[in-house]
Amino acid sequence: MMSEHKISLSWKKGSEEFTFETYDRTHAIQFNGGQSIFSSSTKETFGNDEHANPEELLASAVSSCHMLTFLAVASKKKKIVTDYTDEATAILEKGDSGKMQVTKIFLKPRVRFGDGVEVSQDELEKMHDAAHRNCFIGLSVKSEVIVEPEFS
Repeated sequence: MMSEHKISLSWKKGSEEFTFETYDRTHAIQFNGGQSIFSSSTKETFGNDEHANPEELLASAVSSCHMLTFLAVASKKKKIVTDYTDEATAILEKGDSGKMQVTKIFLKPRVRFGDGVEVSQDELEKMHDAAHRNCFIGLSVKSEVIVEPEFS
């Protein structure tokens, strides 16, 4: 099965001078369903930190995909999930090539199961491992993805 997933991105120069330190990095991203967001580079690279940056968007894509895959795993095991949260972090640093890249993405999922659903720490870790091994986005990035589930 193959599928395509398109976005539209647009940027326009504002009235500011077009130098490396001054041009506005803010741009719009529109998704297929009509939703739009503004994005920019990080504050450290002269961006607007009021908007999502590509590093955050990468972390959110990996986190979202992991969650969706985890929910699929749980549903197939008949383990009802009532709540799922994650605090994902993308680490931007110099990679082996000496260039800046997202080297690691930490996921810290916290899952709450329905009343009467018993899940051991070992079973939870196995479910997250299955989600990690089957997450389309996690499989697509070369960053190391580290899943550190919190057991509650």
